[in-house]
Amino acid sequence: MFHTIFFDLDNTIYPADCGLWEAIGMRIELFLIEEMHMQLSGIHEFRLYCRENYGTTLQGLKSLYQINEDDYLKYVHHVDLSQYLVKDPNLAGMLRSLTHRKIILTNADEAHARNVLSYLEIEDQFADIIDVKKMSPFVKPEPESYQKALDLTGLSSASGCVFVDDYLPNVVAAEQSGFLGILISTNHHSDFPHRIESLFDLPDFLEKQVAEG
Repeated sequence: MFHTIFFDLDNTIYPADCGLWEAIGMRIELFLIEEMHMQLSGIHEFRLYCRENYGTTLQGLKSLYQINEDDYLKYVHHVDLSQYLVKDPNLAGMLRSLTHRKIILTNADEAHARNVLSYLEIEDQFADIIDVKKMSPFVKPEPESYQKALDLTGLSSASGCVFVDDYLPNVVAAEQSGFLGILISTNHHSDFPHRIESLFDLPDFLEKQVAEG
């Protein structure tokens, strides 16, 4: 029934409560202060504006200020992963149990993705990494980003494809593009029908989906 699983990276491959995404967020704020000379008081509003209108802070900065993408990505991902990520041998085993083709689909860059996957010792579990550069000029949750991911993967449609992400707008957009969208969230008040609390819940969830047809 399913043949390909697309995984988001940050807060999906690793637990959202580990603090890494917050550390990256602090690096983004520092970039805006040091490199863009913004006031701290206006940064939250600016990032929200960028996310709502451009998809990510990076896309907003590229559109509004024509910044160098590589400089930004190198700056914000300059974080010591060992302070936040915990190597779990069970993670590789769980991923190995999923016999589907597995692909990372991230708004980060490939260098950051490989650093995370390598640190967690699961890089060999993924057939490809589709990053912000390969998706360019689109980013999740723009519909074109999902179509481009399919094109890059050699797929004619999203039929039989699964998309796993911790950010609801990304999952909803994937579903609208024909994927089975799965939200990783511990929010018990979420009414999204396809929700798991941990990546380790994915094999059982997919098995249930197949059984239900």
